[in-house]
Amino acid sequence: MNQVRIHGDPFGECQDSSRLRSFLRLSLGCGMRCALSLSGVRERVPEPGEREVPLTDGLRDLRVGTRLPPAEIDMLLRAAGEDVAATAPVVVFGPPPERADLRLVVGLEWSSAAAIIVANESHTPTDLLERVRAEARWAGTENPPHALAERELQTWLSLPAPPATGPVVHVGSLDGADGTDLVLTAWPRSPASAAFGLRLVVPAAELQACRDRVLELLGADANVEVVAGPFEPAHARDAIGVVLPMRRLRDSRVLVQALASGRPVAASRWSATAAILGRHGTCLPLGGRCLAAEGTRPAQFSPEPRALGAALAALGRDRAEGVAIGGRARRHVVENLVAGRPAVPPAALHDQRRRRPTLVLEAPFFETSSSAELSIETARALRARDQVDLLLVPNAPFRHDLAALRRRAPELIECLVRQPGKVDLWLSSGWPVRADRPGCRVHALRVDWEYGALPIELLPHVDQTADLAVVHSDYVLRTLMAAGRQPQSIRLVPHGVDAAMRETAPPDRRILDFKGDRAAVLFCGGLIWRKGIDAFLGAALAAYAQRRDFVLVIKSVGHDQHYGRFHLRELVEKCRRTPGAPPVLLLTEEMSRNQLASVYTACDVLLHPYRGEGFGLPVLEARACGLPVLVTAGGGADGLLIGPGATAIPATRRPVDLPAPHVSMPWVLEPSVPDAARLLGDLLDDLPARRAAAKGFAGAVRSAFAWDAAAEQLEQMAFAAMGERRGHEPTTATERVVTLPVATPPVAPVPQPVR
Repeated sequence: MNQVRIHGDPFGECQDSSRLRSFLRLSLGCGMRCALSLSGVRERVPEPGEREVPLTDGLRDLRVGTRLPPAEIDMLLRAAGEDVAATAPVVVFGPPPERADLRLVVGLEWSSAAAIIVANESHTPTDLLERVRAEARWAGTENPPHALAERELQTWLSLPAPPATGPVVHVGSLDGADGTDLVLTAWPRSPASAAFGLRLVVPAAELQACRDRVLELLGADANVEVVAGPFEPAHARDAIGVVLPMRRLRDSRVLVQALASGRPVAASRWSATAAILGRHGTCLPLGGRCLAAEGTRPAQFSPEPRALGAALAALGRDRAEGVAIGGRARRHVVENLVAGRPAVPPAALHDQRRRRPTLVLEAPFFETSSSAELSIETARALRARDQVDLLLVPNAPFRHDLAALRRRAPELIECLVRQPGKVDLWLSSGWPVRADRPGCRVHALRVDWEYGALPIELLPHVDQTADLAVVHSDYVLRTLMAAGRQPQSIRLVPHGVDAAMRETAPPDRRILDFKGDRAAVLFCGGLIWRKGIDAFLGAALAAYAQRRDFVLVIKSVGHDQHYGRFHLRELVEKCRRTPGAPPVLLLTEEMSRNQLASVYTACDVLLHPYRGEGFGLPVLEARACGLPVLVTAGGGADGLLIGPGATAIPATRRPVDLPAPHVSMPWVLEPSVPDAARLLGDLLDDLPARRAAAKGFAGAVRSAFAWDAAAEQLEQMAFAAMGERRGHEPTTATERVVTLPVATPPVAPVPQPVR
C-alpha cells in the first residue's frame, strides 16, 4: 500500500517542478515506493551548461536537458526506473490552466488507479502524502486473478539481467499440457541448439522418464539438462530465456514467475493466458489455434510449430532486445500481477432498463495515425446520429494531450471514460490487436493487414476468439477468410471520408508558391518501402526525364512514431540533391484535417504506388478533394479506383520474406515503375481534362464513402449485441456495403521472394 505514481515534469525550474521534487523527496524519506511517469516529462534539447539526461520506461525514450544537481538527478532517475502497481494513487503536478485536462488524461492513461490527486499551490508535500495514504486506505486491497504475493516474487524480480549465453529453460511435464513434447521436437531443428543448451524443469516423479525421452529423441550427445522439482529462481539465473508452449493453463504461477525473472519469455497466447502476458512487447507470443474437445482430448490450445521455431531462434539472438522484453515483462508483473495491491475503482453502472445499447470504441485517440483519425471520425458520426450510448477508451502510450483532441473533435471529450463497465459492443482498434477480452457482451476486433497473409502471432485472436472481426476492404476480408475466420462473423465496413476533404478546400499557399505554374505530384503517407516512396521517386524521375515539368510534394506521416526506425527520408533527401531531379517540397509537421485538405487541393495528382495497403485512406481523401489518382492495382485500394480520375498502375504479386512466421507465404504487390512513369506522363499531358473529370466525380466519392454509413453499421452491431433487431441486420462478409463496383485487375504471381 505504500506506493505512489507521480505525473509531471521534474526537470524544469518552475514552481510545479520544484514542488514535485519536494514531494518525491519526502515520500522516499517516509518509505514510500515512488514511480515517475514519463508521459508528463517534456523532452528538451540541452542548452549550454545543461546536462543531458536519458530516460526510458520501455515505451518512451526521452532526452532532457537540465541544470539540476547530480543528487537530484539521481533521485529522479531512480523514480523513473521504479515500478508500482497500476492501481497505485497518482499525484499530478502541472500549471493551473492545464490541471483539469491533466486530471482527465492521467486518469485515462492509468485507468485502474485507485485515485487521481491533482496538486495545487495550497498543498504542502506533507498534505499530499497524507492524502495518498488516505486514498490507499479508502480503496482497500485486491488480489487480481493469477497474482502472486510480493514476497514470493521478490527473488524473481531481483535476478540480474539475462546473460549473453546460457541455457533456454522449459518448465513442464510429459502429459502434453505444457508442450514439453513440442519443445523436444523443435529443439534439434532450432539454431539455438547449436549455440545454447536446453534446461528442462520437470516434476520429480517424471525425472527418469523425461531423461529417457530426451535420450530417445535427441541422443546421448544432446546439450540438454533435466532437473526435477518446482520452478526456482536458480533455474533462470543463468538462462537467456524461457519457452512455455502451453496447450492448457494448468498453473499460472510458472508463467508469472517466468515474466518476473526478467528473461524473454516465449509463451502460448490465447484467451487463458492473454491477460497474464499483458500488452504487446512483454513476451514472444506463440500463436496457434484453439481446438474444441474431441473424444478423450479436452479443449486446448494448439501452438503453431513454426511460431515455436521462430521464438527459439529469437531467444539469445539479440541480447539487448531480450533485456528490453524482459524489462517490460517485469514492469507488467509489478503493475498487474502482485497480490495485495490497491483496489481498482468501481466501473460505471448502466441502466438495465435502457433502450439504447452501449458501444465502446477503443483506439489510439492520443496519437497521429490513420487508426486514430478513422476512429475519431467514426466516433463523431456515431455522436451526431445519437442512437447509441458512446464511450471512448484510449490506447496507450499517449503521445498528445487533451487539447489536440479538443481541437479536433470537442464533442468527444465527454465520451472519454476510465472504467466503462459492462457494455454491449466493444470495438477494439489499433496495433497491436487486443488479445484479452474486455467486459462486454460482444467483442469486435478491427483488423488491418497489408501483406496478404496473417502473422501467426495474431492467431487465435483475429481468426477465432473475438466474436466479430471488422474489416474495411475486400482485400483484408479475403485475408481473414484464408486464415480460417468464418465469413458469417466478419463485418465489411468501409471507411468514410470526413467533411474537410472537399474539392472546395482552399489550397495551401506554401505549395502554390512553391509550384508556381507547374503541376504538383503528391505523395501522402509513411516514407517506407511498403508505401512505395522509392517507387514514387523512381517513377517521378523517369517522367521528369521525358521533359515534363512538374514538382513533387511529399507529406510524410508517422516518421516520429510507427515508422521512426525504418523510414526512407534519406532517399527523399538524396532525390533533392540529385541534379536534374524535380524540385521537392517535404512536409513533415502534423496538420489538422483542414490543413491536410488544403495540401490535396493545392496539388494536381496523387501518385500512390504502394506495395501493401489494407485500405488506402490517402487515395480516398485525394479523390474526395478532386485529385486524379495513380494507384497500384490488385490490393486494398481497389474499391477506391472506380469512375473518372482513377488510374490503376499494373503490378505483380510477389512473396515477401518477413521475419515472423505467417499463416501462409505473405506477399506484396510490386508496382511497375516504368508503367507508373508512363501513366504519370500521360496524365500530365492531359491534366486539365483529367482534373476536371476528377473534380466532377468528387461528390460521388463522398456519397459512396460516408462516415454516416459506417456508423449506421456499427449501430446495427450494437443493437444486435444488446439483443434487439433494428432495421436491417448488420452486413456480413457475403454482402456488399459500397454500391460502386470493385475493380479486379489481373495480378500475376512471381515466385521469387523479396528479402
